[in-house]
Amino acid sequence: MRLPAHPAFALALFAIAAAGCAAVSTDITVLDPAQKFPPTENVAILFDYPPQPYVKIALIEARGGVGGSESALLDEARKRARALGADAVVRLEVTAAYHPPVRVYDPAYANMFYPYYRYPYRSFYYPPYSYAPFPYDGYRWVGGGDVQTLKAVAIRYTDKREPAAMP
Repeated sequence: MRLPAHPAFALALFAIAAAGCAAVSTDITVLDPAQKFPPTENVAILFDYPPQPYVKIALIEARGGVGGSESALLDEARKRARALGADAVVRLEVTAAYHPPVRVYDPAYANMFYPYYRYPYRSFYYPPYSYAPFPYDGYRWVGGGDVQTLKAVAIRYTDKREPAAMP
């Protein structure tokens, strides 16, 4: 296999391939579209609502891929809250749903040279063949697993004093 002549082309191709593997999708519901805040530098992740006064900006729902981690979901929520101008993200709940493995048709796995209709007089599953001698019938298994979903609220402090440090 010949490599591309331009390394920038190879780098761009790799970046496109890596971007297609993004495992977190995020839905944002802005509570009051009339309120606009400038983006913030630091966004804290809280597990409970803070004692100081705040206003809720948006609801954030981040959905990961199979085998994804909660930290990836929190990082994505933090990135989106930073763009909204939030000071903190309050984690409400994380749920996990199991998706079982699925059998899908893939033409790359199909056996083009020995289709079943060429041998109508004998099935491969009779003796002496207790199994198909050509096991690639065009189907493959796509693995399943747990998919986590994060529900959080982006908040902004109404008084711009620094939040108290949590013990």
